[in-house]
Amino acid sequence: MKLKSLLLFPAVALGLQVSAQTWVVDSVQMGPNYGNDVYYSLKNDSVGAAVNTNWHLGFEMVPGGPGFGGVSIIANHVQGAVKAYSLHKTASSFNSLTFPADTLTRTALNNSDSSWDWGALNVNASGNVFDYGWGQYNSTTHYVEGDSLYMLSVGNGPSTKYYKMTISHYHSFPLTDIYYAFRIAELDGSNEILDTVRRTGYENKNFAYYNITTNSVLNREPDRKTWDVLFTRYTEYIAMGPGPKVAYPVAGVLSNIGIMVAEARKMDADTVKYPWRTFNKNMSEIGSDWKVFNNTTFQYEYDTVSYFVKTIVDTAVYQIKFSKFESGSGPAGTGKFVFAKRMVSFPASVGNLSKHIARHSIVPNPASSETSLVLESNEAVATARFMVTDITGKVIVNTTTSLQKGLNALQVNTSNYTAGTYFVTISNGAWTVTEKLVVQH
Repeated sequence: MKLKSLLLFPAVALGLQVSAQTWVVDSVQMGPNYGNDVYYSLKNDSVGAAVNTNWHLGFEMVPGGPGFGGVSIIANHVQGAVKAYSLHKTASSFNSLTFPADTLTRTALNNSDSSWDWGALNVNASGNVFDYGWGQYNSTTHYVEGDSLYMLSVGNGPSTKYYKMTISHYHSFPLTDIYYAFRIAELDGSNEILDTVRRTGYENKNFAYYNITTNSVLNREPDRKTWDVLFTRYTEYIAMGPGPKVAYPVAGVLSNIGIMVAEARKMDADTVKYPWRTFNKNMSEIGSDWKVFNNTTFQYEYDTVSYFVKTIVDTAVYQIKFSKFESGSGPAGTGKFVFAKRMVSFPASVGNLSKHIARHSIVPNPASSETSLVLESNEAVATARFMVTDITGKVIVNTTTSLQKGLNALQVNTSNYTAGTYFVTISNGAWTVTEKLVVQH
């Protein structure tokens, strides 16, 4: 839900792939007990490793706004042993919370495994484009104002500590003074802290990280423009039989914000061509399912799969395939990933959409009863064509609209749509924006 890449027209895309470079084998290691995250550039190799056991919450530093994320609060579920719960109470209940009575009815919250923009404290959003889970955007103050009370547990077993927390607000304007203000205390009200996490010093980072036990802000990441993928442990939603997917800790590869990835499974990595692949910004498109643990042989097995990655560092397209994984469990573990990579093409230039439209997104997506195409326009547009088509090209909506300078939210009522894939398009002749929409009921 960040700035969208410019569209590649099919005629251009078909001609992109040129002679691929030779495969280059590389590896990274997370170390014993998977103790380090490794940030990696497909052009420049590893650009940094960071200890991943010393933080509990991450506050997104990328400027956002309604419909574009930018106010994500993630929890360190795996390496930090953090569990987050919605108590279904308003922020005003902070002082009156009683333990354990008021904490028995709670809902476990996990980070999204598809978008950095939806951390554990965001996922209970209502679907309203101005709702960020922990708070609502106020178009007058330009704050996201906190309205929810959370419980956090840190640690495992008898050493587990419990906290109550509410986010007071996210100050989103001006960009030089972006910050989060929050309140946190132990459940009995002791050791209460009013604290802030500011963007100053983190302007080029995706997240600033917070340690609840030391009340300190940590600078862990390299510059966001220097890396493409992250080797880490995270919570992934995995099907384990009938019923909803289960949140499960895995070791895998996550894409940086803005990176686009296409999977080529059950295809020869040496001959498959990327222009026919479907790229998306799912941060776990590479993920962990290129490897499977065989419970009979107690060995990892590797699927026939490779991934095409449109990078940030040099805007090239790289292909990556994995050949080996060594567990990082225990003090003797290595957490080693072995892979081969090669550059397959530099993408062609496709014009300057950003001159007219700063960013765009469709929220929520997937949608059930309604969704909104949200755009930030750099100019007022008197007349624009707004269309919704299904995957066969059948036109569902065809109308005109106007855009004001700044934020615009164009609603689509999907309650009567058949479940499936649709395309939402707006154009004024000089530019065209198209978003893929998935409808689920």
